Amino acid sequence: MYYIKDAKIRRMTEYDGAPCAEVGVLPGAVSDSALLVYIVEDQREEGYEIVRILTNDADTATDWFDNNLHDAFQDVTFSGFTGSTIMTPEDERSKFQQELLIFGDLKKQLEAHFHKLS
Repeated sequence: MYYIKDAKIRRMTEYDGAPCAEVGVLPGAVSDSALLVYIVEDQREEGYEIVRILTNDADTATDWFDNNLHDAFQDVTFSGFTGSTIMTPEDERSKFQQELLIFGDLKKQLEAHFHKLS
């Protein structure tokens, strides 16, 4: 399971033509990578859905997150959740989404950013 130390909206972008928030997530565990999580509005879930997750294994002291000209970025949208004896990968992914949306005031920030686009 991925533990969240910090999460902030970095920018608004598009994913498959839909407005999307790019959220930077810092890990709570030393061995975990920083993430870029892409979130769109979705009326079926809690108002939002994670559509893509990227890891960045580059050293932020010598490399910037926005430098995608190398292989530091990896798409782990589905492979990043392996499951456990008590949770399936889908349950683990859903739990991560729920925990991310209740982290700090992220959900309020998402509402404000998506509302500006309407």
